[in-house]
Parts: sequence; structure tokens; C-alpha cells
Amino acid sequence: MERSSSEEEPLFAVLKLPKSPAVILLFFASLSLCSNDLRCKLPDSESDSPMSYSRDGDVIVAGILQILLTHDQNMVDFLDTPNCDYCVGTSYEYLKHFLAFIYAIEEINNSTEILPNITLGFHVYDSCTSDNLAVKSVLNIISGTEEPTPNYICEKTQKTIPVVGHLLSSTTYTIARLTQLYGYPQISYGALNSALGRTFPLLYQTVPSELSQVHAVIQLLLYFGWTWVGIITTEDDNSQYAIKELKEQMEKHRICVDFLSIISMDTKVYREKSLKAVKEIKNSSVNVIIFYGTEIPFIGFMESCVENITGKVWITATGMDGTIKNKFPNFNQKFNGSLAITIQRGKIPGFFKFLLQATIYTIPDNIFLNHFWQFSFGCYNTQDSSRPELICANNTAWKELVSNDTRIYRHSYTIYNAIYLLSEALHQMHQAGLLLEPLSLHLKDELKYKLNYYLKNVSLKNPSDTDIFFNDQGYVQGNFDILNFVASSNMRITNVLVGSWFSSAPKQLQINESAIVWNPCFTETPRSLCTDPCPPGCRQSLEAGKLSCCFKCVQCNDGEFANGTASEYCISCPDDQWSNPTRDKCIKRPLHFLSYEEDLGLSLAIIATILIGIGSSVLWVFIKYRNTPLVRANNCNLSYTLLVSLITCFLLSFLFIGHPQEVTCLMRQTTFGVIFAVAISSILGKTTTVLIAFNATKPGSKLRQYAGSRTSTGLVILCSLAEFLICITWLNYSPPFVQLDNKSIPGTTIVQCNEGSIVTFYVAVSYIGILAVFSFIIAFISRKLPDTFNEAQYITFSMLVFCSVWMSFIPTYLSTKGKYMVAVEIFAILASNGALLCFIFFPKCYIILLKPEHNKKGKITVKGFKM
Repeated sequence: MERSSSEEEPLFAVLKLPKSPAVILLFFASLSLCSNDLRCKLPDSESDSPMSYSRDGDVIVAGILQILLTHDQNMVDFLDTPNCDYCVGTSYEYLKHFLAFIYAIEEINNSTEILPNITLGFHVYDSCTSDNLAVKSVLNIISGTEEPTPNYICEKTQKTIPVVGHLLSSTTYTIARLTQLYGYPQISYGALNSALGRTFPLLYQTVPSELSQVHAVIQLLLYFGWTWVGIITTEDDNSQYAIKELKEQMEKHRICVDFLSIISMDTKVYREKSLKAVKEIKNSSVNVIIFYGTEIPFIGFMESCVENITGKVWITATGMDGTIKNKFPNFNQKFNGSLAITIQRGKIPGFFKFLLQATIYTIPDNIFLNHFWQFSFGCYNTQDSSRPELICANNTAWKELVSNDTRIYRHSYTIYNAIYLLSEALHQMHQAGLLLEPLSLHLKDELKYKLNYYLKNVSLKNPSDTDIFFNDQGYVQGNFDILNFVASSNMRITNVLVGSWFSSAPKQLQINESAIVWNPCFTETPRSLCTDPCPPGCRQSLEAGKLSCCFKCVQCNDGEFANGTASEYCISCPDDQWSNPTRDKCIKRPLHFLSYEEDLGLSLAIIATILIGIGSSVLWVFIKYRNTPLVRANNCNLSYTLLVSLITCFLLSFLFIGHPQEVTCLMRQTTFGVIFAVAISSILGKTTTVLIAFNATKPGSKLRQYAGSRTSTGLVILCSLAEFLICITWLNYSPPFVQLDNKSIPGTTIVQCNEGSIVTFYVAVSYIGILAVFSFIIAFISRKLPDTFNEAQYITFSMLVFCSVWMSFIPTYLSTKGKYMVAVEIFAILASNGALLCFIFFPKCYIILLKPEHNKKGKITVKGFKM
């Protein structure tokens, strides 16, 4: 055995690894096998080495692939195949990956445009799913011999530069820990873990990242509204990393995980944890279960534990579609209607023809093909080099297998892309003159690192006419297919393409829902919710200690609405609208004001009209009998002024009824204040006249000169003018205006007159109150003067009623809202003015109309003066 330089170069020195017992143990433990049980070995297997197939060339591409269904010691126990660390079982899907590898190499070698005068060779190892066999395969590549020689590089010149593999993220990681230390660029055709590219700078992945698959799962759940799910995963690092990313994204999108069950990789507790997972599934109300993990433990879990679990929609991650299709024909009812996220299929021109030739007329020395046919259908090769063919115990079965090939290439497509990206990088190196010299160990090291540079910058169009290249994280941007598991009539499960996920599309997830066939347990699209969505008009209210998907429905408050299902919040209605009784929409608020169309407004209008009629009649009587002693004795001018002001006050009531307008708001309180001031001033003039006339009869009284009508008229004008000035100031400073009040009465818009300056309003009202109090006091003083007809007595009583009405009005007015406030004011106006009209003028009208004999000259005396 030759050394790689002047002396044998220890492998540990090349890798710059410390010669610690732990490291040495790692290398040698990786080579150890557990048993020589012949049930587990492939036929004619004479050594513990991984099966391999090679072809020489100027540059060798090493492949560490998963070709046969295999397991290491721990995995075998899941399928009741103990004491085995070898490849067992067969897989047509994995065999196609291997043949795609060979086909891509042959295409490059047959091309005159790429790598001219350079022949690519290959050395393919089958590591299955065993990390032990994967490490052993890497050691074979590094030492350069059929049997690995740990700690030595045995060939002076080596042709192997790149390594292609593996399908699984966990095995890719195991391989990368060695290839990266020694500088081999590595291209994985199936590893999704995005952390690999960050950990190993020489590692590249021809599939999308794990995070892209997580996004696809999240969008699939959101599309169907599945917010209540369970998760089954396996106890490997890659699966745990993916589940961590998945849960973080679920939390962001308010998707809740009812249970997370981990299938143990330790056979000692595998059964216990699996039964615990089954119990959680049965006790849960979820209808959707996500499986994210490696296939072998999942196969054992399904075969041993879930016989009685039906009516669930399973969502499986990339790589499980072929396993379920091939391994679970008896579990069609359990997987029927479930979904799988897979690497998107692609075109490989000419590959199907190559596949037919390679599988029917096998490659004579290809150990993988020979074992596949022998294991699957009892076939063996005739070993006739002129025309090799298969002799099979079951010709129908293998012909049906090949003829029914779906021509859907997924990982075959990604491994095909891996070889094409690699060949393009090598071609660019060849054009730069870097592949012309014999590959000594020194030159080979340089070429490996230079190849890494070209791989980082390579870009080309694949057969599907899309650009492929490695991004900064070392993986290609890619897409996923969404498959539907459908149980066929022959008790087999088939995969139906029902959607896709595109990483660069504006709408990433595209689903053909009409193509999905759900499990017969569901009569419609399955639902998986902790709580049914709240109906319109209600919002979700989270309960303490429960997940966000588990809530109770609470009806929206007044003035809020929720017009859809599953509303998290209620929306406030616009100011001019209000929620309807079911709280699912907003309707126009009804306008609230005192109108003639309602009984209250109409009743007050009728009363005002009657009082106007009565007041007008009294005025007519006084005008008609103006020359009679009674009318003349009571200062007819003040009587006329008072009657006109009372009638005008009754008319003012109509300014308060109906829809408020700018004009009516300006006139309401100001006109009311001035007219009331005139009325009260007239009464004050009457009482003052009576008091002056009585005191003027005393001998030597100087009040006699003030006993005429000029005093009373001047008093009315003076008192009314003060109120007028107050109102003018009010209108100039802060006039009343129309206001829409949406707060006072829920669900109603009060149309009202805002008084503007509330201070000026109360000053105007207070001034009228002061006039009324003075009138009452003077009338009270004059009530017992010795007259035949003493008007002061009637004024006293009428002012007592007037003041009582307005004192009662104030608290009532302040405690009411909207039209009722207006009605209270109208009632106060009508009641107080009606009292004045009744108690001051009815006694006089009684005498004028019914007792005319008392309305004669000499019968009426006013403070000692005979009329």
C-alpha cells in the first residue's frame, strides 16, 4: 500500500483531529457491526463493507446514496428484524434515485458541449439509513481503497473530488462532519435542514430548506382553517429542529398544538412512548395530525400501534409519500384522504427509456439492480453479456411494476440536478485549465477548494426551464407538491397531485380542492378546531389557562358589530350608525327629536293652539270692552301688552317642536327670554302701579306724580331692554347651533339645539327669574289693599303658580335628555303662561261678560279712587 507522499500520511493528521480516545473511538466504533445474522445480510455478501458500484473516469464523483431499505441496529427492531446492521428490503423509488445518478453521468460523458475530453466516473456507496455505513463509506472515499484504512490515505493520486449524498438530513450531517474536515464539496439531494448550510460551508442542497416546508405546512393548515392539530415526530436532531421551527410559526399564526408526541429512537422505551402517543391521539379532539420525522420509527409506530385509529387526516412531510404508498397497503382506511408535502416533481428527458432498459435488461455487474429484482420478484440475471435478461419467478409482477411507472421524478430529479450543477462547475474549471494535470494529493486539495468556489457561483437552466443555483445558505430555491392519499379499489394507496407551493409566487399555495378525496369518515371538508367559530355578532374571548384556539363566544356590546365568523374583535360602528339587535351589522341611528308625528309633540301643539285661542279671545274681550271701567281701571295698555306677550309665548312652543334647524335654534331661547321678560315686566308694572296708587292717596305723598301709566310703561321698557341686551350679547358671543348627540341615548342620534354659551343662557333665565320674584313680592305686599277689585291678589296667586312651575322645571329639565327635555320646557312655558292668563284675566272676563252690572262707573274703586 503506497503512501500519499514520501511517507504514509495519517488520516488524523490530515483531518487535524486530536488523537483523543473519544475521537479514535468514534472512528472505529463507526466501523463496528452488530451481528452476522444471515437473515439480515444480502445474498452473497461476504464482508461488512457497504455495497458499492463504480466506473472509472478522469474525475470520480462519489455518491453516498440510500438505495435499498435499510436500518441500523436500533432501527431494525422497529420492524421485528433483530440483530442486524445491514441493508434489508427493497425500494423501487430509491432504486430510481441510483439510476438517475448513473443516467446523469452518462449524459454528461456523451455530451460534446460539456467537459470535452474529460470522462466522469463514479463510485456509489449504499449507506441505506445507517449512519455507521455512511461513515464507513466516507472513510472508503478518503483512504481511496475498497476497504477503509483508518488513519491512512493509501493512494498517491486520487480522482475523487466531490461527494453527492445523502437523502436524509441526519445522514447528510454525519457525512458532512468528515467531508467538510477534509475539504470535499458535498451536494445533498434530499436534506432539508437549513442549518446544515450554515454549519458546513462546503455543503450544498438541491432541495428547498426546512423553513420553506414549514411555511408550506402552515399555509396548508390556514387554507383549510385547521387551527387545532396534533404532532407526531421522531427523536432525531433533524426532526426536533424542524418541529421547533414549525411550532414557532404556528404560534405566529394562532395555530394550536393539542399534543406533541415523540416516537423514541431507543428501543427500550419505544413501545411505552408509542402507546402514550396513541392514547393522546384517541383522547384528543383534533382531526388533523402532522407527522414530521424519519420513516423507519414511523413505520414501526403505525404497524404496531394505530390499528384502531381512524377518521384522522394525516399531513406528512417530504419523503414519506413513497413509504406510505409502498408500506401501508393494509392501512388504506387510516391514510385515505390524507395529504403529503413532497419535493416538486420535474422532467428528466430520456430517463424513462433508460429506466426501462436498465431494469428489464439489467446492467450485468450492477449489484443493486440484481439484488432489487432477486429480492422483489425472485429474478436473476442470465449473465449473458451479449444479451442480458431477467428470468423471474413472477413475470407479471415485475412487468406491471415497470409498465406502471408514473414518470413522476422527485428525488430522482433533485439528484439529477445535483450532477448537472456539479458538472457545470467542473466544466468551468476545465475551461480555466484546472482539470488537465494528473490529480496528485496536493493538486487534488486545491481543486476541491476551487470547485467549492465554482459551485457557489454556478447557475443553469434545468430541463423544466427554470433557473437553479445555490443561494447564500447553500440550498436551491424550490417548490413543493401537495399530494392526496387515495385508497384504490385494489386496497392500494395512490398519490394524486392536488396542489403546489411555490416559493417565489405572490400566492405561494395553490390548491385544487375539488380534486381532493377525503376519508369516508368525513362527509365534507374536515374541520379541526378546538372551538367552533363564533357566529356573526360575537367575538372570541380567551379563557385563562387555555390555548388561544380554545375560547368562548361573547356577544358584541351595543354600538359594536362583527359581520364574520371567528372574529377576534368587535368593530365600533360609525358615529351616525348603531349595531342592530344581532350585532352583525350597523344600521343608521334613528333621529331623536320632538316631532308632530308622535303623540307627545302633537298633544303639546294642540294645547298650545287652545291656549293661543283662549288668549286671543281674552284680548278681543279687552279690546271690545276697552272703555268699560274695569278695563280702564287695570291699565289697559299693560293688559294688552301682557296678553300679546302671553299669546306670543304660546306661539313659541312651535319653535321647539319639529326637526331643529339653525334658524329655530337661534330663535328658541332668545325669543323666549325677551317675550317672557316683557310678560313679567308687564306684571311687575301692574303690581308696582297698584302699590304706588295706594301710597299716593296718603296726604302729602310725593308718589302721586308716579301714579300714571308713564311709570308702568317705562318700567316695562326698561326691564325688557335689559333682557334684550343679554340676548344680543349671547347671539354675538356664542349663539346656539344644531347639535347631533350620539352619546346620551344609546343607539339614537339626538338632534338638539346646543345653547352655545351656557353661562349666557343661565344669565338670561336668571334675569327672568329675578323679575318674577320681584313681581311676586310686590304683588304679595299689595294683596290686601282695600279695593273693590284688588288685582294684586290674582297676580300674587298667578306668580306663585308661575314660580312653582319653573322651580319644578329646573331639576326635571336637567335630568331628561333629547325630546323629553324639549317637552318639559314646552310644558313649563304653557303651564306658567297659562296660569298667568287664567288667574289674572279670567276673573275680569267673568265680570265683563257675566256680571256687567258690576262693570259700571262708581262701582269700581282703585285705592280710594271711584271710577
